[in-house]
Amino acid sequence: MKKILVIFTGTRDDIEIINRVLEREGENIFIEIVFILSEAIPSNFSTWLMYMGFLGEEPTKEIKDLILKEIERDLIERKKEVEELLTKKGISFKTEFKKGDFYQIVKDITQKEKFDSVYTSKARDVIIGEESLKDLKIKEL
Repeated sequence: MKKILVIFTGTRDDIEIINRVLEREGENIFIEIVFILSEAIPSNFSTWLMYMGFLGEEPTKEIKDLILKEIERDLIERKKEVEELLTKKGISFKTEFKKGDFYQIVKDITQKEKFDSVYTSKARDVIIGEESLKDLKIKEL
């Protein structure tokens, strides 16, 4: 049985990612799904707001926190949808929710366990505030 890692990162990820993985890999697989809340993009967004002079440091932090809470809420909702879909299809799976640097989390997971394939919708090239993902051998969806 193939072992597949799927990474969800934010509001643009949807349940179709799972359907595309199943189309590519078949249904006789074990899927580990990690939902990662990364502070990198909201942090850069708040820096941009301060740079442009829209807000001072404290209101910008409040906006960053609101953005992170919204992304976290969306990821938790998406996690429930994915779990329901996979249960309905009878696919073996495990889900996790993690907060932190996208690159480091994925690197740690892939060093601990061997996966036949790793999928995400996150861009393969340098992500704002994060290291290059090229060496992680991730397949984009």
